[in-house]
Amino acid sequence: MTSDSTSTGGSGTRRAAWALALAATVLPGFTATAHPASADTAGYHIYAHGFLSDGIAGYHASDTGQPAPIGARVPSGAFNWPQAATPDGRFLMVAPGSNPQLIPYAIGAGGELTAGTPLAMPDIPVDITFSPDGRFAYVVVGLQNAQVVAVRIGADGTLTRHGAGTPFGEPVDGVASATVSPDGRQLYAASLLPRQLLVFDIGPDGTVSPAKQRVDTGLNPIFPRVTPDGRHVYVINEISGSVSGFTRAEDGSLTEIAGSPFRTGLLPHVTSITPDGRYLYVPNMGSGHISSFRVEQNGVLTPLPDVDFAPGQPGVFAESSAMSPSGEVLWALGTDPMRGGEEILRRFSVGADGVLDLDESTAVYTGTFVADGRTMTLVPGR
Repeated sequence: MTSDSTSTGGSGTRRAAWALALAATVLPGFTATAHPASADTAGYHIYAHGFLSDGIAGYHASDTGQPAPIGARVPSGAFNWPQAATPDGRFLMVAPGSNPQLIPYAIGAGGELTAGTPLAMPDIPVDITFSPDGRFAYVVVGLQNAQVVAVRIGADGTLTRHGAGTPFGEPVDGVASATVSPDGRQLYAASLLPRQLLVFDIGPDGTVSPAKQRVDTGLNPIFPRVTPDGRHVYVINEISGSVSGFTRAEDGSLTEIAGSPFRTGLLPHVTSITPDGRYLYVPNMGSGHISSFRVEQNGVLTPLPDVDFAPGQPGVFAESSAMSPSGEVLWALGTDPMRGGEEILRRFSVGADGVLDLDESTAVYTGTFVADGRTMTLVPGR
């Protein structure tokens, strides 16, 4: 691993075409916490893996200062879309596609990862999300005939299947990404080929009921996200280059917001939202900038100035993002085609008006390759 802020050359046209080729292998959301008054200087951990490489790179980071590597990379499996941490920050879950399984890693006080016993999955894992209390993981599996696999998480991180999988319902459902509402009552899953967002109820026992609603989206819906107050749901339309927004009713059902969808850059991907729910950020895998929005009370997204991910490095575009616990810093992970697809980690400050400002001093090359999927996770320190 190296830390490097030197610009490299490249071709934006070639990168866009290269990203479009990866779009067929796409892959939600990160749950927000309270917004403290000042920047987080105590620190947190950031983990990154690559879709085309085996290994998780860990960093101790903060809202200020340079990220510091956490030991050597640990195995993750290859062809790996998702990773995500439990809400309490005790376990990191990784799910490789070449050997379908869910691998739990205990997160030590210093951010070190210790592997637990994997749990076999019935099909290729595409995304992972959790119940707010951290008792259950929900793994979306299948390139078609998708299903939600509920997994119970023991106090020591031991994983067990929690009932039978819940099918999405249609053979073309698949390559899906999901998130759980802040109240834990619904799971929202974006099904790629049908171009739909599905609503599932979650019972008090953690089981998932059959889909009760399907709403239309744009082309290639991915990475749904519920606002921290639970009032609105947004889903990325990867090929359409937009975000569809929905108002969430008391029973979890959805109604599209007036003016939706809202335009982004090319190949938008993993979004982040500030803990207070006021600002939404969308990295674009096919454009050089991060799209920024103010979230209005009625759910309408008002565009803010875009910010370049890697000025002076044509073709280096962001894919994944994560918000710091303070809400004052956005981290973004991208891919550098001039370094064989190596991933690069960058930091942006969030202004009082929601406008991002790039920290030019922070550009960390991770030694992992190809950001495509939920390939970055931020875990608050304990």
